[in-house]
Amino acid sequence: MLKRASECGLLEGELLSSPDIDGRWESLAPDFCADAIPQFNSYPEAVFAWAAYLGMAVATGWDRDWDVAKTLRYEDYRGPRGFDYMDEHIQEHFLGMEPTDARPGMPENGFSKTLHTLADQAHDLLRHENIEPGTADAYRAVIASLSVMYRLGAAIRLKALGYVIGRI
Repeated sequence: MLKRASECGLLEGELLSSPDIDGRWESLAPDFCADAIPQFNSYPEAVFAWAAYLGMAVATGWDRDWDVAKTLRYEDYRGPRGFDYMDEHIQEHFLGMEPTDARPGMPENGFSKTLHTLADQAHDLLRHENIEPGTADAYRAVIASLSVMYRLGAAIRLKALGYVIGRI
């Protein structure tokens, strides 16, 4: 995933991270997963992409005002329209981007399209693990993959904000 994100120009071969940002996944993951897991069979790429968007939103808050950002609840990131529109909410309210609708028949911006490509790759990698669907192993693999996508999203945002390894 790191290699692919670097090939797309979103990273430079290294995963930027912060213990603060990584630690927020632990507190946000239960609520995120409660929304995401029921959607996984129908929309796996969206579920992976939304985890990356969540990482980007947290990284943005870390950069702007961590004292405020560390108190935000999952619902603040999800937005009032719910999980299905979390990407648009984060784009508009946290990333300062024009929201896009990645649903069938709707246009995507280049960034959104690249993020969905990464999410599709994450899903492909998971499928090639040959884990029996509906098992505890499958659940753990999805949760681990969502964590990776969250961290990838955070790293992408940190790079976009100008951070580099050694200066975080």
